[in-house]
Amino acid sequence: MDSLPVSNSLPVQYLAASFDNVTNSYKFYWFLSILEHIHHKQTRVIPVQQLIARMIANVWYPTNYFRLSFGKQDRLGAITINIGAQTSLPADSKQNQIIDTVLEFLRQDSLVAQNIESLQAYVPYRFLRPFFAGELRGIKDTLVNSRIESMAREAYSKDKNPCLYKFISSPETAIEIHPAWFEYLKQHLSILTGFCMWNLVGYIQKNNPNVPNISSKLIEPSQRDLKAAREFWKVAFDKLGTVSCIYSEQQMTKSQFSLDHFLPWRFVAHDLLWNIIPSPKNVNSAKSDNLPDTGKYFEKFTDAQYKAVKIVAQEKKPALLEDYFLLTKVSSLDDFESMSYENFRTMLSDTISPQFQIAENMGFLSRWIYRGEDGSR
Repeated sequence: MDSLPVSNSLPVQYLAASFDNVTNSYKFYWFLSILEHIHHKQTRVIPVQQLIARMIANVWYPTNYFRLSFGKQDRLGAITINIGAQTSLPADSKQNQIIDTVLEFLRQDSLVAQNIESLQAYVPYRFLRPFFAGELRGIKDTLVNSRIESMAREAYSKDKNPCLYKFISSPETAIEIHPAWFEYLKQHLSILTGFCMWNLVGYIQKNNPNVPNISSKLIEPSQRDLKAAREFWKVAFDKLGTVSCIYSEQQMTKSQFSLDHFLPWRFVAHDLLWNIIPSPKNVNSAKSDNLPDTGKYFEKFTDAQYKAVKIVAQEKKPALLEDYFLLTKVSSLDDFESMSYENFRTMLSDTISPQFQIAENMGFLSRWIYRGEDGSR
C-alpha cells in the first residue's frame, strides 16, 4: 500500500511525503493518533497533549510488552520505555491507563515530563514540513517551528491546497484540522490507517530484522486462540492416557492441563502448534515469559511433540496438523507416520534455535529451569 486516495482539492502528495525517508517513528504515530481521535471523538480541534499521550500509548505494546527496538535515535520509543521503567504500570496496561499516566506526568515538574514536552515542541510542526518544503529550504532549524506555524495559519485559509491543520493556543495548545481535510480523513479513515500501518511495519522491521510476526506486535494483542492446540493434545491424551510435563515431570490427564508456549508468546505472538506443549497450570505460571533451558528441555520437548504428531497422524486428523505440514514441508499423513525422530528434531531445531538467540538478545530471560512451586532457579 504505497499511495493515498486522491483528491481534486487537497494536496494529498504533501501528506504522503510526510512518510518519505522516515528516520524515526514519530510521524507514523502522530498521524495514527490524529486518525484515532477523529474516529473516537469526531472533532476537528485536538489538544496536542492528548495526541502525544495517545502516541505513547500506541508505542507502549511494541516497546514495553513485545520489546521491539525502535532504533537508537528514536526518542519516542526511548521515552515510552522510560515511562514504563518509572511507573508501576504493567506491560499489558490498557490504552486509557497509559494515556492518563502520561497526562499526569505532564502536570508534574520532572525529567520525564520534560522529555514528553520535547515531543510536543517538535512533532506537530515537523510533520507539516513537506507542505512547505520549498519555503523552508535553507532556514535555520531554530526558526523552522515558527515559520511552519505562520505558514500553516496562512495556508489554512486558502480555498485551494489548504494545509492539513493549523495551530491554536487557547484554551490550550491544540491543532485544528481543516474542514476539507477533516472530511477527507473521515471518508478514508480505514485506508489511511492501513497506509500508515503498512509503512510503520516496514520501519519497525528494519530495526528488528529477524524478529517474527512484527505486524501483530504493533497493537494490543487480541485473545489467544488455543482451541486447535487443545484439540491436538486431547487426541494425544486419548491415546497415551497421561502425559509427563517436560519441566516438572508431573503427570497430566486430559481433564487437567494447560498449554505452554515453549518460545514465549510475547516473543512469537502466534499460537502455532509446534511451539505449544502441555504443562500443569502452576508450572506454566512459573515459567511465564522466560526462555527454557534448551540443554535440559529441548529433547523432552521434541520427544513429546514427535509422539503427539505421530498419534494425530495415525488418527487421521489432517486439520490438526496444518502447522506441522508447513514446518516439515511434507505432503501427506503417511509422511508423518514414516518420519524419523532425527528428521523431525532437525526441522524443529532449525526453526526454534535461531529464534531463541533473537529472543535472548531482546532481553527475554534465558536458561529457565523449574525448581519448584515458585519456578525459581
